[in-house]
Amino acid sequence: MSELKQDTAFKSADKPMATVISSLLVIGVILSAAVLAAGLALLTVTGQTGYHEALTPALLVAPQGAVAFPTTIDGVLQGVLSLRPFAVIELGALLLIATPVLRVAVSVVVFLFEGDRLYVGITLVVLFLLLVSIFWIR
Repeated sequence: MSELKQDTAFKSADKPMATVISSLLVIGVILSAAVLAAGLALLTVTGQTGYHEALTPALLVAPQGAVAFPTTIDGVLQGVLSLRPFAVIELGALLLIATPVLRVAVSVVVFLFEGDRLYVGITLVVLFLLLVSIFWIR
């Protein structure tokens, strides 16, 4: 009988963490999709990329470096503030990439509240490796 109580307690303790994590992932994907859709709508309405280039098939096969799109987070944010369609699309892609990284960061906080030092340490290592691979390795 005590095994049943422990098993039920374990499942109910995992439920808030699972709810937080799943909500974060769903919100991240929905927000990313909405931003991507807004960028595509803006691109369709204007027919321009926002970087002095018309949307043409030639743009898709242009050599690398022939068209100057933003390549930094700051450049993307400046482009979004100027309502440049490609910058808005890039922001949607960045949000999609950031969603699982944010999930790992939230997991660290959840494990801290649960007092699980082992998983805090493991998750911090994973978060560190993710951040290094995003910001440092080029």
